[in-house]
Amino acid sequence: MSLHRNRLVPLALAAGVGLGGFTIGGPALAAPADQQSADPEWQPVQQSPKERVYNLRWTVADPQFDYVNGEAGAEFVPLTDEAGNPISKVLYGIDRGSAYRIEVPMDWNGDVVFWEHGYRGTGTTVYVSDPSYDLRRTYIENGFAWAASSYGENRYDIEAGALATERLAQIFDARVGKADQRYLQGVSMGGHVIGTLLERDRGVEWDGAAPMCGVMGDYELYDFFLDYNLLAQTLSGVDAYPFPSQAEYFSQAVPQFKAALGTPTTPTPVYSGLTEEGEVFRDNITAITGGERPGDDEAFGYWEGQNFVYGVVTTEPGGLDGLTPGALWSNVDTDYPFDHTFEDGGTLDQRIERVAPAPKARSTYLSVPVPAITGDIDVPVLSSHTLGDYYVPFSMEQYYALDVAAQGNAELLVQRPIRAAGHCEYTPEEAASQFLDLVNWVENGVKPAGASVLDPEVVADPNYGCEFTTPVRTGTRVFYEECPTP
Repeated sequence: MSLHRNRLVPLALAAGVGLGGFTIGGPALAAPADQQSADPEWQPVQQSPKERVYNLRWTVADPQFDYVNGEAGAEFVPLTDEAGNPISKVLYGIDRGSAYRIEVPMDWNGDVVFWEHGYRGTGTTVYVSDPSYDLRRTYIENGFAWAASSYGENRYDIEAGALATERLAQIFDARVGKADQRYLQGVSMGGHVIGTLLERDRGVEWDGAAPMCGVMGDYELYDFFLDYNLLAQTLSGVDAYPFPSQAEYFSQAVPQFKAALGTPTTPTPVYSGLTEEGEVFRDNITAITGGERPGDDEAFGYWEGQNFVYGVVTTEPGGLDGLTPGALWSNVDTDYPFDHTFEDGGTLDQRIERVAPAPKARSTYLSVPVPAITGDIDVPVLSSHTLGDYYVPFSMEQYYALDVAAQGNAELLVQRPIRAAGHCEYTPEEAASQFLDLVNWVENGVKPAGASVLDPEVVADPNYGCEFTTPVRTGTRVFYEECPTP
């Protein structure tokens, strides 16, 4: 992964905005001495300010019990069969500030799965939980042990997750026995942890990985958050960068974005009234979240109406407060997929503000809180993603595919689109089949089916993802046309 990239026009992730209209944000930030916009007609680069890095005092919740709304919940006990007889044994503990759980079936096949949880905010209590989507039972009933860690910190701390998982692998070896095969599966931020673990050489070997809705594009997630907001600002004529407080942003700026662009004010897959600039906004957002694909218009209405992407830039942002020396995002060299010419002849690319990361916020080193993923893998990876996700966009899969291919490892990556718009909106069947198909690939050499994420014609096919999507009409799956009956 390069520190700045603009490799595919339909996938360009970037940021920026600054107009002479209504102004909410503070004064422009100073430009870094060593960075200039990619085009001399673009806005001068503003560097994100350096911020203080600090640690927090973490409390570790008791892993013997679930952690529910700040209180102890159900006890972690073995799974049972229909007759109520235990079919597993459980272990738990606290090691170096991380809580962990381990479960081993009575008929253990010698393999173990490490579950990587997603982002848990900035609260100061870390806690461990069971795998999602009823995967706990999938693992145990198929003979696999599993292990999960709370990680030693919350926030968006990928290094903390990677270190805790490597340590947990050693604990598993000591308390259970050395596994024949070690697998990784997890969601969202946990995908970033998985991508990082696969590229490290810290004495722990992995045999295969199944990231789900993962941040496989690393910094590009933050670029997207910036892009979304600066595109809305530029196209609506509202200058609110640097970003104000969330209260001010939501009460003053965001309502003006929506009024000028005609975008939904509540989550809805059906909407009308987009202005010309609103259509350019939607088309750019569709492009940078994965391109033309089934349910793209509906996903835009659903997420725009939630205001989620507006909120994430004004808080922390995105779990980085105190963790990195400032913002990670950048759009210094981004050529936006759909340009627009304003009445005075200026273009979108010319008007949108150009923002660089804070000094030393992005790093090519692996041992930093938010490391880059390079695609340097040497084991099979079966990855999946919901098509309409804006929390962690489908474009993360596209960046990962490009990175893996650039390393010459394309044969080790298979990817699956899921026809839903929610973040990590999977059925138990989808999660289980992803894991079991990965195992079959690793242990028997049977490469699983997947779909191209980089061929625009394939991605735009109305039936894209049908092969891998459970045929149920729940949640946001109703946004998508029903798939043909096999």
